[in-house]
Amino acid sequence: MNFFPTLSGGLVRLERWASRALVLGFVGLIVVNVAMRYVAGRPLVYAEELAAILLVWLTLVAVSISIRDKAQIGVTLVSEALPGTARRALEVLVWALIAAMLALLLRQGVIWVRSPAVAFEQIITTGWAKAPFFTIFPIFCFTALIHTLGHLSEAIVTLKEHLK
Repeated sequence: MNFFPTLSGGLVRLERWASRALVLGFVGLIVVNVAMRYVAGRPLVYAEELAAILLVWLTLVAVSISIRDKAQIGVTLVSEALPGTARRALEVLVWALIAAMLALLLRQGVIWVRSPAVAFEQIITTGWAKAPFFTIFPIFCFTALIHTLGHLSEAIVTLKEHLK
């Protein structure tokens, strides 16, 4: 049961570095575009569209990190009112439901990214295919699923220990 928490820990380190790189890329792109616009009088025509893509990537990487850190907003009124065993069982159920939802989203996300509709789409300013940029959705689903499975396996261990 230690596999997923360990994998999640390694993955979150990679995600933190990716988020730093995305922030630097986003800020750098905006600064360069502003400089090009006001200093050279020739803005980068693709800067706004690429900045929006970087922002989406950054957002999904940050959400995955927040799932790993359990930094999501939660409603705990009911769970805190439950006795210990029921609270731990509810935690297992919640993580299992989140894992099932992410697995379904991962499956559908892969189907979507590989679909002809996505293959047809292009970035207007560059003519590049959007499909490589859209892969962030299944990547997010995969990383969030790993983090969720880590939490689920820890919750199962905690429940089993409490039942002994």
